[in-house]
This record gives sequence, C-alpha cells and structure tokens, in this order.
Amino acid sequence: MGSGADVSEPMNPEAEQQPHWTGQFRSSANSFALFVATRPTWIIAAVLILASMVKSGFVVWNWFELSPKLLTEWSTPANAFQSNLLFNAFGTAWASAGLDTTSLIWQLVQIVITVAVFALIAVLAMRHSAIGSSYLPLAVILSSGLAAVLWREIGRYDAFFLAGVFIAVLAGRTWLVWLGVVIAATSSPEQLLVASIFLVLLSALPIFRDWRGIGLRLLAGSIAVLIAVQIWFTVQGDPLKTRIGILFPFASGEPIEAATGYDTKQGFIKFTLEKAMVTLSAGPALVWSYLGVATLLLVLVIVVQRSWLKSIYLLAVVIVIPIITSFVVGEDRTRDLALICAPMIIVLIVVGTGMVGELVEGLPGNPRTWLIWLSVLVTLIPLTYFYMYAEEPFRYLKELIIAVNNGVPLDQDGSPR
Repeated sequence: MGSGADVSEPMNPEAEQQPHWTGQFRSSANSFALFVATRPTWIIAAVLILASMVKSGFVVWNWFELSPKLLTEWSTPANAFQSNLLFNAFGTAWASAGLDTTSLIWQLVQIVITVAVFALIAVLAMRHSAIGSSYLPLAVILSSGLAAVLWREIGRYDAFFLAGVFIAVLAGRTWLVWLGVVIAATSSPEQLLVASIFLVLLSALPIFRDWRGIGLRLLAGSIAVLIAVQIWFTVQGDPLKTRIGILFPFASGEPIEAATGYDTKQGFIKFTLEKAMVTLSAGPALVWSYLGVATLLLVLVIVVQRSWLKSIYLLAVVIVIPIITSFVVGEDRTRDLALICAPMIIVLIVVGTGMVGELVEGLPGNPRTWLIWLSVLVTLIPLTYFYMYAEEPFRYLKELIIAVNNGVPLDQDGSPR
C-alpha cells in the first residue's frame, strides 16, 4: 500500500509547477497571430480603419456653405481660405459641371475621398512595417490625432493636405515625393510651411537625420506656393487678406475682420492669450489628442537619446514649440496641432515602430506574434480627441440653461456640424 503513494508522485515536478493556462495562452496567442497574418492585408487594414472611426467618431462639414466666396471670387481674392487652392479648385470644377456644392452628393463625395485617403495611408504605412507583415505603424497612425482629424473634418481640405504629406514622407520615389509636396503645398501652404520647419528641426537629431531632405523639399514647396499666393492677392486682391498678410496689421494693433470664434477687437496680445488659455485648458490631454499612441513612441525615442540635451530638444520640437505655435497663429487646437505636426508625427511613428521591431526580436517567441498583438493593444487604446472635450454632447444643453437663466438669446456660432 505504501508503494502506491510513491507511484503517484509526479514524474516531472517542474511540469506540475507550470500552470496549465500558460501554455494554453501561448497557443491561443500564436493561433490568433497566425490567423491575422494569413488573412488578406486589405481586410486587416479595413478593420483597423473602421476601429479608428469608431474610436474618434466623425463629423461632416459643408465647407462651401460656410465660405461661398471661395468659388465665386477667384479674380479678386480677399478671403484667406482661398489659399487652400487645390480643394477650392476641386469645388470650382464641381460647381462648373452644374453640380451643387451644398448637396448630399457633395457630402458623400467628401466621405469617399476621406476613406480613399485612409486607404492610401494604409498602403504607404504597410511598406514601412518593422518586420514582415506587421500592422503596427498603421495601427499607431490610426490611433493618433492624424486619423481623428481626418474623421472629424470630413468636407474640409484636411484630407487633401494629409494625403500630400503622407505621399511626400512615405512614398520613397523622388517624383512621388515631389507630387506629395505639390499636393500638400497647394492644399495649405501656411500649415505646410510650419510643418516642414518642424520636420527640419527634428532632423537635427541623429536618429532622424535621414528625413532632412524630405523636410527641405516640403519647405521649398510651401515657400514657392506662399509666394505665388501672396503675389496673386497683391496683384488681383488685397495683400493683407492672406493668412500671413493679415497678421501684420493685427499685430500692430489695427482692427481686423477674420473668420474666428474669438473677439479680434481685443487686440493681438489679448486675442493670443485667450487662445492660449483655451488651448491649455485641456492639460496633458492636449498632447495625447494630436500624438495619440505615438506619445509612447516619443517616450521610447527619448529614452534612447544619449544626452539630456537631446531629450529636452526632442520634447521642445515635438510638444512645446508646436503648442505655442498653435495658439499664436492657429485656432482649432488639436486640428492645427495635428496638421502642423503631421510630417513629424509620421516620421516619429516610422522610426519608433522600427525600434519596437528590433526590441521584439530579442523576446521569446515569434516577433510577428508580438507585433500583431501590439497592433491589437494599440487599437484598443482609447483616443481622446480634444474636439470631443470642447464640443461634448451636453454643451448645447449647458448653453441653453445659461441663456434661459440669464434671460439672454442663446449663443449660436453658426457651425453647420
């Protein structure tokens, strides 16, 4: 009888100590990664794009209902939005064909254009994957403010601008890079000017040195278009009505009229301080709103810097300087930040996910499995877009209660959203 107890002892004590669920978890993780890796790329990309829309929601604008002069006053330019040449030319061609730029069909076309830009981003991002068929760069892009702006600004020039920037930064071939430069510069030369300066500043760090040439091309394209626009306004319209021209009289204390939600009569300094207070009221969430998950990659890149000066310089270029710039010459907070930082965010994501790819090479198991699961985790991280903070669902009710309580008319900003 005693010998029976000895027989019942485990043959391998270590096997008994290892929980059964560990092996089952590894098997399930590998099976899922294999399932994803063997699916057509376009299906996985479509799922990631859909997830990004669910996370940020979407808003459809009617741009030409807001600014009809964009189409009717090409010969006498006096509207700063006319510098968005490519989108306005597209609207003009649409109207010239006898189609209505305030119709449902026009809105649907803008949605199709936005989805097409996402498809373009997916193709370009997949070419810069860290290892094999990794979806991590695309997942991070779709979990950043770039994707949120695209979804929440449907019907504006943002899709054209970001399409040009992505082509310029990620296309690779010289002629495609210049095509992207032209598209971005003719979509928004002022924002591209700032964005290209940021990319050139970022390329001063050794880890981003390879991107300096693209930054200089973007800078050259933006300056060329800005000069052309300024000449156009000077010869045929009002030179002080461009986005840059209007800053000179405003900074000198002259009253101006501009499409803004702030009071321009209070002067440039108070005007800027008000925008700064509104911008900074979001706190750290503002950084997350335009960088999104790329914030984690920024931390990774900071860690690998060999000196504190380089780390501080990186923080200044990616966070401090863009935020200050956004409330000095911008107004839309997250939207402006995402657009003027777009080339820099893309480069940060490409370099950062490449570093992650190298890190997982040293981990046990298949690197592909790690990268696919990281893509899943990135996609599951919520994306808090600052516009959702500024335009929360109960804002209208709050304003209504205040108006009724004070006995004053309800404040309406005229937004068609």
